[in-house]
Amino acid sequence: MTNATDPVCGMQVGTDSDHRYTHAGTDYYFCCGGCLEKFRTDPAKYLHPATVAAEACPTARCDIGSTAYTCPMHPEIQQAGPGACPKCGMALELMTMPLAATRTEYTCPMHPEIVQDHPGTCPKCGMALEPRTIALEEDTRELDDMTRRFRVSSLLALPVFLLAMTADLAPAWLSDALSLRAVQWIEFALATPVVLWGGWPFFVRGWQSVVSWNLNMFTLIGLGVTVAWTYSVVALLFP
Repeated sequence: MTNATDPVCGMQVGTDSDHRYTHAGTDYYFCCGGCLEKFRTDPAKYLHPATVAAEACPTARCDIGSTAYTCPMHPEIQQAGPGACPKCGMALELMTMPLAATRTEYTCPMHPEIVQDHPGTCPKCGMALEPRTIALEEDTRELDDMTRRFRVSSLLALPVFLLAMTADLAPAWLSDALSLRAVQWIEFALATPVVLWGGWPFFVRGWQSVVSWNLNMFTLIGLGVTVAWTYSVVALLFP
């Protein structure tokens, strides 16, 4: 018995393996049925990987790294890009640690302000543009949005906390111009944007969890905040 290399995973496999496939007159051996099926579907992908890669990315501007995303709570959920889990609403995470994403652009060595995404000549001096590799920035839109909501909500929630604690523990510290009723309306005006705007992503994902019947932490957060805020509003309007 001799050994052969599995063209899919690179493992050494004996030529007596039950997983064998003939392609273009050549026998290939595999470690398992899964590798065999992958090879059967697209032999060129494993026999000529460089050619396939060149055809898939002819401009040499493809991002490098993993783009497969999955849900940490529901690993069966997988997709090609970022998004939210359809079951629990959590933000999908990369399945593997990505390599640094890069792309190639072309610039003139004499006029660095001339930049384009393909080879050519400088329109100012006629010199051939030279390639350079630059790193692409990570997409942090969701993090930026949540950070902004957190900061604004914190600024609004802090005076609510101070007013509520002062009114309950040391009412004498309040100004004579502030009645308890006025304090409650001020708290309502400050707290409502925090609940409705700051907590909006939690309400959206909580509603999705109810619609898809995959109850989770977003369900509890949305339900708890909604009940507390609604009760407070009713108590303020109809004391």
